[in-house]
Amino acid sequence: MAEPLRTVRELILVTADYLSDKDVDSARLNAERLLGEVLGLARIDLYLNHDRPLTPDELDRYRELVKRRAAGEPLQALLGETEFYGRSFKMADGVFIPRPETERLVEACVGLLTGGNSSLLSPLALEVGGGSGIVACSLAAEIPRLRVVVSDLNPRAIELGRVNARRLGVSARVEFLEGEVCDPFAADLRGRADLLVSNPPYIRSGDLPGLPREVLAHDPPEALDGGPDGLRLYHELARHAATWLRPGGWLAVEIGHDQAEQVSAICAASDLENVEVALDYNRLPRVVTARVPGAAEGG
Repeated sequence: MAEPLRTVRELILVTADYLSDKDVDSARLNAERLLGEVLGLARIDLYLNHDRPLTPDELDRYRELVKRRAAGEPLQALLGETEFYGRSFKMADGVFIPRPETERLVEACVGLLTGGNSSLLSPLALEVGGGSGIVACSLAAEIPRLRVVVSDLNPRAIELGRVNARRLGVSARVEFLEGEVCDPFAADLRGRADLLVSNPPYIRSGDLPGLPREVLAHDPPEALDGGPDGLRLYHELARHAATWLRPGGWLAVEIGHDQAEQVSAICAASDLENVEVALDYNRLPRVVTARVPGAAEGG
């Protein structure tokens, strides 16, 4: 007897249970996104078509995706994209997959450049370790006159960042350069930037083996390893702040949830002022901001 055709609703329920048993976080969301990928439907449309049966070909493709997800392949890699700050971004193998918590970094930066009594007309931001371009492109999309220059060691990340910038229509204002920390930035940008932003690697080297399998297998190690104490890049970024930022310019960095006190101390030791810690949506410390002294509060 032929196998009965499975409906959308049945598959979501069965798959959610299966993925949950495989320790996949947000199992139902994963089931919905994978099924939506196969059927070309948004999540809301899945439920409008809950009684629709899948064809054998659709079912085969869905089962293959579910099998790969259960084996630890990230959802973003399977879909080839991710949602971030209300926009869709392309993903690619060998490039760091951003976490939802990084939206808090973007939100903080938008506030620094546009909030309060800021009078910036054409702000300039420098980003270190831009990865897929999610932070830079989101900032450029949110702030229409913002120019962003991005550095990254990974040539795959540089190319993916350029793809995402074109997709979002911000490529004229976002420049991607290959190189380490601030080395690729042009000398004539020194002392001119309004913002230096980074989501640097901050996992302690000794903690890397304990990360989830999908992280270890699919995220590049250089995007994770922050050195023995996880703080290596923060020292460099704080030291570079006075060189690249104008007086009154801001440094904004994402941190591990237990690094707020240490990163704040690093900023203060580099003579940065107005050091503040912002919480993420889970009420955990996630962003540290600090200011180069020497300008009035108006920016």
